Amino acid sequence: MRIAWIGPMPNETGGATGVATQLLLELANYNIEIDCFFPGSASQLPPSLTHLSNVNFYCQPSSWEWDRWYSRNRLMCFVTGQIANYRCEDRLAKRLLALHQERPYDLVYQFSHIELSILRKFVKQLPPIILHPSVHAAGELRWHRRETAISRQSESSFRRIGARLMLTMRSAIQRRHIRYPRHVISISKNFRDDLAVDYRVPAQKMTVIPNPIDTARFAPGPSVDTHKRERLVFLFVSRIAVRKGVEMMVELSHRLDDISDRVQIQVIGDKSLWSDYTALLRQLNPNVAVFIGKVQGAGANMVDRYHCADALIQPSHYEPFGLTVGEALACGLPVITSDKVGAAEEVNPDCCRVFAMGNLDEMERRVRTLVQELQNPTRQRQLGELARHEAERLFHCSVVAADLVACFQRIAGHAPTYPSTHQQAQARMNIGV
Repeated sequence: MRIAWIGPMPNETGGATGVATQLLLELANYNIEIDCFFPGSASQLPPSLTHLSNVNFYCQPSSWEWDRWYSRNRLMCFVTGQIANYRCEDRLAKRLLALHQERPYDLVYQFSHIELSILRKFVKQLPPIILHPSVHAAGELRWHRRETAISRQSESSFRRIGARLMLTMRSAIQRRHIRYPRHVISISKNFRDDLAVDYRVPAQKMTVIPNPIDTARFAPGPSVDTHKRERLVFLFVSRIAVRKGVEMMVELSHRLDDISDRVQIQVIGDKSLWSDYTALLRQLNPNVAVFIGKVQGAGANMVDRYHCADALIQPSHYEPFGLTVGEALACGLPVITSDKVGAAEEVNPDCCRVFAMGNLDEMERRVRTLVQELQNPTRQRQLGELARHEAERLFHCSVVAADLVACFQRIAGHAPTYPSTHQQAQARMNIGV
């Protein structure tokens, strides 16, 4: 099978572009030839990808630079950076079409975003297109509107209005463009349902496949005797921005004041390019919570943070997946999440405690119960082992890649040839062509 992959430049530091690296490394184990079309310079490619014999790279450098008139604040960086990327992808799409005419591809796979750019003009000249988005603008826009009162506490009117206009425009574009692809891969059931409602994507046109987690990097650390610590450590790792539940973490820190001698909440993250809720963190109860800020070095240093913690809280109101949940589980940490976090959907509830989105009372109860359980070393070890098992069962790269290849083969009209050892993973699939 021969695939054209188009999307943002992969990296090894995490996020959606880190997922791209993991998928390419795993897909290299299959009999698939992949031509990748990335905006940026070839020197930006992760070294781990450059030796893959069945993966070819076509890169399009951009003239966009930091610290110019168009990149001197975060919102402008986001907007102009997106425009620069789309311009690069336009050029890459034309090159993709030329290569397809010379030697046909079986399908085009667009990773990370929904906007097709100039590809939409070539739909009739190209093989089936598969979208694999990480987020959709309509979901961001919905919560940007709902949290107007919260954002006023920490953001300027200029930022709010600019972000609202940008999200409104992107939502309208995505709603049109998502009609062109043959198939859409959704990273969770929640996200699939959102796409069906917001963009009217038929259920038979979507397949649910979770993101992979690098379970070799994110793995349990040395055993630690919790009783030697002064307090249990609960992490909140997130962008400090809209729809992440930042306001709930602030309130939780005050509600847990009576057990401040037993638990500490560490808030890790930074504002996004177009949303900034960091001012809310000034209201954290210092007896319970501390704002660490952005962790430098991303992946490697985050592993150390997970190893020094006991659990993770993710209260997002809208979260198509939530890589930090998968990473924490892989490191042997139980998690507490809202029912809108995609990564929590299939996880054993013993190590993944789920509460109704926005229900602060229920979230508090989940935290207090877990604090009591983690004070028992035997119970803590059991939860850690189960969390690791669930991460490997659901998010191991080989399992996710098997699902992805099966989807590719169905859409391209090939007979399935993926390993039979992944039959359990295949059962999650509901592919319609």
